[in-house]
Amino acid sequence: MGLNQSTISTILPSFRNSYPTVILWLVIFLSVFAGFQCKGSEKQFDYLRTQSVGQVSPEEPWRFSPEFSLDNKLTTAFCANSKEVGSGFTLYLKSYSEFSALQIFNGFHKSALDLKSNDAVKKLRITTFTMETEDLKSKLNIGSTIDLELTKPKFGKSGFQVLDLDSKFQGNVIRFEILETHGLGSTGRVCISEVSFGEIKKDNFVSYPWVSFDKIKNTIIQFGKAERHFSGFKQLVLANEKGTISFYDQGTILPVFFKSDQTFSFSEMYGEGDPLGFLPSIVGTYSILQSSEEGLELNLSYYDNGGIERNISWIFKRAEVGDEDYENFKTKLGTQFSEVFNPKTHYLLVLKEKESGRTFYHYELAKPK
Repeated sequence: MGLNQSTISTILPSFRNSYPTVILWLVIFLSVFAGFQCKGSEKQFDYLRTQSVGQVSPEEPWRFSPEFSLDNKLTTAFCANSKEVGSGFTLYLKSYSEFSALQIFNGFHKSALDLKSNDAVKKLRITTFTMETEDLKSKLNIGSTIDLELTKPKFGKSGFQVLDLDSKFQGNVIRFEILETHGLGSTGRVCISEVSFGEIKKDNFVSYPWVSFDKIKNTIIQFGKAERHFSGFKQLVLANEKGTISFYDQGTILPVFFKSDQTFSFSEMYGEGDPLGFLPSIVGTYSILQSSEEGLELNLSYYDNGGIERNISWIFKRAEVGDEDYENFKTKLGTQFSEVFNPKTHYLLVLKEKESGRTFYHYELAKPK
């Protein structure tokens, strides 16, 4: 039995009035649906950053950072403490990606000796997550997870292992957690030389590309700058074995003493300037909080005259031609610069109080011939 004419006439005006609303909801629905579809649609990877757990020498990121397992070089590796529970790393991506297989170069293949003396992964957990924002505090929503068994690695290219995950893994965060090692070597390190994401096609592994491989390479280049600062600090500690080293802020002098046993002392400032701005003499311990292209961040811990423990942060750098601190130093000295400092024969060391930004320079440490 059909609708009569009067019923149709009643419905049509109502539908016409709600037509814009219906279209709006339809657009919203399609947008949301498309958004969910896009999250797992990319067969390519866009690097954002990494975060590690148990990484060996994290204060020296140029040695074993996660990026070295993504750099397409078989002689570099991510290495972690083989005894630390939950060791591994997390890869953050700028967009949602998918993969259904992995190719892993297990162990440290810098040389046959390195492969033998370092441990390799026996069981590895892979977990994907989705993260709505790039904020590290953003909630992670778990996607897929799987535990994988890896064989003992062979040296050279025959050591590559392809792992079929039997399902599609999607997300913009990928976590690698080392659950068990083969118990090899004597260094206490467990290493992964390379990881590739992709799929199995006709019994062969097909690797998905990085659209931002230059970012990975640039991150590693920045590690090299961090190594320069770390090396400069070691040179300062070595020079301090012969006595106190003075840093200068024009006419103000700050005598410093850093020892290899993690102790330090700042003698009382003297020279030109307002004495009210001079730091008092302090003695305590130091630790390296982080190493980056911006310098070494040092935490100085000491007790003040009232017996209260204080912690202050200072930045140490070894500045080179073209660096901002180098140019600032050159500007401060003006016409005296060439008389006082020769960058070909001497290092320029920089100590900067993080909170105030006050900067001191040492330019009397000769480069080795």
